Amino acid sequence: MRVGYARVSSSGQNLNSQIEALELIGCEKIFTEKMSGKQQFNRIELQEALDFVRDRDEFYVTRLDRCSRSVKDLHQIIDTLNEKGVSFQATEQDLDTSSSAGRLMIGLLSIVSAFETDLRAERQADGILSAKKCGVKFGPQAKFNEEKTIQAIELQKQGMTAQQIADEFEIGRSTLLRYISSYKKLQEAA
Repeated sequence: MRVGYARVSSSGQNLNSQIEALELIGCEKIFTEKMSGKQQFNRIELQEALDFVRDRDEFYVTRLDRCSRSVKDLHQIIDTLNEKGVSFQATEQDLDTSSSAGRLMIGLLSIVSAFETDLRAERQADGILSAKKCGVKFGPQAKFNEEKTIQAIELQKQGMTAQQIADEFEIGRSTLLRYISSYKKLQEAA
């Protein structure tokens, strides 16, 4: 039996092209999921596919990175399939573990894929470090700032309660009071 596995990393991505490619080569059962490919054990559908296959079945993915982005995990997956007498094939890369050349190519390509993932992570880290040096701030934007604190103090002077002001700015009362207190301390120190 031909068994397929299709994966994308996030719910916003589409599995249709992978499913069509797997159906085109005759996969009778296709497991799909929207989950990161970094670790095999957090992917329920992959585990179900590995449990489902039997001796002489063929396990298909469209590309190696659809199965795993980790060299270690890919080899564990292939070892699991080999132990069950199941061949592994990546259709778009013309890879097949039933041949020595196919096993060699899968090993080489998985190492190259892991190398590319590491390079991408290094470039991202370098970019973040460079941006931080230029003063770019990461993380969520503060809901409250100095201008809003001044507005809140004015509203307090007009008789609004701290809770009414916090509701107006859609922040917690304690957050509002902390900003007002910090602002007043800075004004006193100046």
